[in-house]
Amino acid sequence: MTGEQFARVVPYVLSALMAIEYVVNLARARGDQSPRDAATSVMVTVPHSLILGVLGSAWIALYGVIADALPWQLPLAWWIWPIAILAVDLASYAMHRYHHLLNITWGVHSVHHSSEEFTITTGARSSIAEPLVNVISGAYLILAVPALLGIPVEAAVVAWFIKVGWGVAVHTRCIDKLGPLEWVLATPSNHRVHHAINPIYRDKNFGFVTILWDKLFGTFQRELASEPPVFGTSNPPRSYHPLVVAFHELATVWRAAVATRRWRDKLRIWFMPAGWRPSDVAADRAPRATFSPPPAGLHVIGGLQLAAFVVGSTQLTATVLEHGHAANLLYLGFLFASSVITGAYFEHSRRYPWLESARAVVCAAIVLSTGAWFGRPLEGMSLIMLGLVAASVLASWTFVAVRVARARPGWSGKLHSHDRRAA
Repeated sequence: MTGEQFARVVPYVLSALMAIEYVVNLARARGDQSPRDAATSVMVTVPHSLILGVLGSAWIALYGVIADALPWQLPLAWWIWPIAILAVDLASYAMHRYHHLLNITWGVHSVHHSSEEFTITTGARSSIAEPLVNVISGAYLILAVPALLGIPVEAAVVAWFIKVGWGVAVHTRCIDKLGPLEWVLATPSNHRVHHAINPIYRDKNFGFVTILWDKLFGTFQRELASEPPVFGTSNPPRSYHPLVVAFHELATVWRAAVATRRWRDKLRIWFMPAGWRPSDVAADRAPRATFSPPPAGLHVIGGLQLAAFVVGSTQLTATVLEHGHAANLLYLGFLFASSVITGAYFEHSRRYPWLESARAVVCAAIVLSTGAWFGRPLEGMSLIMLGLVAASVLASWTFVAVRVARARPGWSGKLHSHDRRAA
């Protein structure tokens, strides 16, 4: 299978695994996964993935330049594939440790750790700013190191997608320990350790596909039955809003950079060890966040929001090469704005119905003025997308009407606690 085929297959495989795990977690009824957290992860992930698709081409180009400049090149034989997987896994291990090292890199990578849940969906959670920070910090250069070994770019690309697929799939509580495989692979159990904030588990198990590099470099820790993992971060975002989640830690560092009086500290804080603060700035002491899910009746609105976001993202990804840059950028901007609207819903903001209505007006204006949907014909997924937007508007104002009716004197029903806060 070629790198291009892997690029097409991996997202669908991971999406199927997310859906299966969600159903399993519902059936187990242990509170391992909430709809709102899962939706937030998806909405944070999609813009990151779209940007990564562009920078991925740049990485392949850089890899090719390095490979062409070297006097040696390994053949594309059968034995090169396992070597490529190990080499890319080692490079990814090194980049992963680098992500935990500095304020600027942890500022974006912490988004991946910010959920208090541990699911395949949260495994895909990544900041929209992470690709850009990886360029600024030089983190992406680490991923080009396998080229120095003479590994062909075709094998490196396939190994990269294997790393991504396996690295996301191991984020689950549905699988316990896997016997002898625990000795060599980055299993769900081994990776639960990495995401835990328990002192014994901190900064352990950085491997993506194997656990070999952790054992070699002294960062391995097995999961202990006596120490159940507690997930999240020490400075968590107390929000489900996708923008808040995506930029929470970067905003924290930015506020510290603004607050310090010394210009030297304003600049160097970004490249100091993660958590470092100037002497005239107080350390972060945010309490750990604990959220309760929204009332069951609101799952309809959340489902419509997520469905519209997924359909739009899928359509954009599938048709991006068939349309101009302007249409694609406008569509991406529309999806980004949609995530902001969904964030307002997640936060029970009074502005949500009005923002939803504004989105519907924009959609109508686009269709009436251009006769198309961001350059796409008004058929198939375009019509599904418009139908979901219309249904979201109807659902949002129906909820408002019900809430107002419940607030009237004489209403015998009991308001849910979330309804009281939103009313």
